[in-house]
Amino acid sequence: MPVYWAGPDGLVKPPGRRLCARVFMRLRLMEWFFLGLIAIGILPPRLACQDTIERPHGMASAKAIEWPAGPARGSVPSWAKNGMVRFARWDGGRLEVVKAILSGWPNFWPPDPNHLYAMDHWYDPRTIRLLHDAGVNMIWVTFSNGFSNQTERLQQGELARYIAECHRQGIHVMAYESISNMFWQDMYENVPESRGWTAIGKDGKPVPYGAAAYRKLGYISRYMADLSNPGWQDYLRERVDLALKAGADGVDYDNNFPRDITQLMNIYHMIYQYGLNRKKDFLLMGNFHSSTYVLNHLTNAMTTEDGSEPGIYDAQHVRRMRDKEDLLAADGGYLINNAGLFRTLDALSDSWKLNLVEDGRREFGAREAKPMSPQRQQLAMAEAMSFGAANELFVEDSLATALWKRDPEAIALWNAIANYNRFFAANEAYYTDTKSAASLAVVLDDTSRGVDLLNDLAARNVLFDVIYARDLNLRRLSRYSEVAVLTAETVSNKALAALENYVREGGRLIVAGQSASLDQDGSRRPHPSFFGQRLGKGECVYYEETPPLEQLAAVLRQHAKSKVPAIDAPAGVVYNVVNQPASRREIIHLLNYGPSAAGEIKVQLKKKYRSATLLSPDSGQPTSLTVSRGASGGEITIPSLKIYSMVVLTE
Repeated sequence: MPVYWAGPDGLVKPPGRRLCARVFMRLRLMEWFFLGLIAIGILPPRLACQDTIERPHGMASAKAIEWPAGPARGSVPSWAKNGMVRFARWDGGRLEVVKAILSGWPNFWPPDPNHLYAMDHWYDPRTIRLLHDAGVNMIWVTFSNGFSNQTERLQQGELARYIAECHRQGIHVMAYESISNMFWQDMYENVPESRGWTAIGKDGKPVPYGAAAYRKLGYISRYMADLSNPGWQDYLRERVDLALKAGADGVDYDNNFPRDITQLMNIYHMIYQYGLNRKKDFLLMGNFHSSTYVLNHLTNAMTTEDGSEPGIYDAQHVRRMRDKEDLLAADGGYLINNAGLFRTLDALSDSWKLNLVEDGRREFGAREAKPMSPQRQQLAMAEAMSFGAANELFVEDSLATALWKRDPEAIALWNAIANYNRFFAANEAYYTDTKSAASLAVVLDDTSRGVDLLNDLAARNVLFDVIYARDLNLRRLSRYSEVAVLTAETVSNKALAALENYVREGGRLIVAGQSASLDQDGSRRPHPSFFGQRLGKGECVYYEETPPLEQLAAVLRQHAKSKVPAIDAPAGVVYNVVNQPASRREIIHLLNYGPSAAGEIKVQLKKKYRSATLLSPDSGQPTSLTVSRGASGGEITIPSLKIYSMVVLTE
């Protein structure tokens, strides 16, 4: 008797290619075997090894590391410039389905046939229509996620055809690959030598991948590879070859959890050089987290899932997520934004590397199970574009299944995404070749500590850039009228000398707490003599403890030399200002994080402009704004702000 599956249009008989049958049957047999052992008491539900899972770390301290040279500024293809990319994560196929099951993800464990069906069929060429309809022009696809090359070959053959059709329709494609994950049962059987590639922990056991629900499975299904092993490195190079042969524009690495950050540093340097020798416009990016953001020095495109769903959060949800003490109270809740994260990543991109951010943290519920509302998704997209990045649209699981079924709510969300993407495409000229107008710089060290603080300052409309301590020199510092060192404990002697010279030449330096207390070797240094002193033409203000956020924000907004426009707006409205020197334009991005339209917003101009134009995806045609003239510049009034608007000022 034939077996039938639940499809979108009823029961269908699956062709043999639908799932990797060998892997899936092994999975079911293992599941029954382990659950049987648990049921009869031979194997406890909670395995002892689950308590000793080692989570590899990144930059525990900022002690000096000798970094190899990264990609050249001209290495990014013209289509991958910030302001031109509208991105979606396009995870799917049989490899993603089995990965999700073996990781115990919601909707995949226990398996939900409806979710399995949509994700298994995700690389049907008909789904490219969804990308076209939403105005998406760049994706990644699940190319290699930890199974052996033999097991992954079938999906990769399908992806070669899918990528070719995407390219025909103007959509660029990155190959998602795992840099360190091994589904060890499949790898050990098909690549016997891979037994020697496994990372071994202090307890002498294989190091498990740390973000899977092994308790649901009853056993550990994923091991970490030893990134320093030559055999594993050869296997990574082979996978790059496979991706480029399939037509991918580059590789996106996930699971970047090193025991030592130098392991990843060496791998990324090696892989970029290898890919560049095979494809002159090879793109390389990795999903990094705060302790490893600095590895973006070695990529020519950037991605992270560390963003948060933007908006005004209910107080109960905030308590569940983080300390609310420093959050801005607004509209009965607390404002959550990602401006500090964007500024941090922009410092690593130096404004030329493609910058993609997924808002993986949600107000409530998991991203796999609960898509954002249309309003929140539009805000997330506009927030990223306002700060020189692109939002990574998360589609996997619930949203993909709903889109496959043509669910009305999912289609409404998709249409909202399309509306904003059409606006970004139509106004691309205002998002490309921009420079931040901020006259304040905040210094971070290589640990990237302080991103939450930066988000909280941005919520209070403090405009700033970020500079990493390793990049400090007098030429770079002289662009700013004020520099703040608030969380960077490790500052080299050379960087500290640059800060001292900056003050001597007339700059204003603000230092707090233990900042600059360690040198490049991690050794504690005496309190620098110029902290808290006037020096030459400038001054250094020193706080033994970081001031309360409201006080700190007020201090940082005191830019006597700044000509950046300022706003008077309800709490919950955040802005950013960028310049386009070649076009003699200044652009003000206005974001409303609240659930309802914000009232009147006044923009104070510090210099004179020839014209002012208001544009918004929430309204119709561009509107000319009246500038009330004043002695120094003037004022603009914006009657209301639904979600997002921009003001284009022409000199």
